[in-house]
Amino acid sequence: MADKKRKGILERVVMGVIVGGAIGSVVGLAVAPKKGKETRDYLKEKGKEVGEKFMNEYGSELTAAKESTKKNGAKVWSYFKKKILKRK
Repeated sequence: MADKKRKGILERVVMGVIVGGAIGSVVGLAVAPKKGKETRDYLKEKGKEVGEKFMNEYGSELTAAKESTKKNGAKVWSYFKKKILKRK
């Protein structure tokens, strides 16, 4: 029973994200003050800036997380399957 409830909640969350993303995209394009190419170029540049800022501030933590994931990923997946998915 609990598994069905979790699955139902997860399905609703995923559907909400998809619908919300679609609505946000349509509204964003409808009210965009610039032409498409200008908007894409602006978003591309801002994306690069945000990525660089993120890597400057959190790059070492991200690297450590990647290494930890490589090291402990199998253990985490096993735990996830047993405790969350209730599989052996």
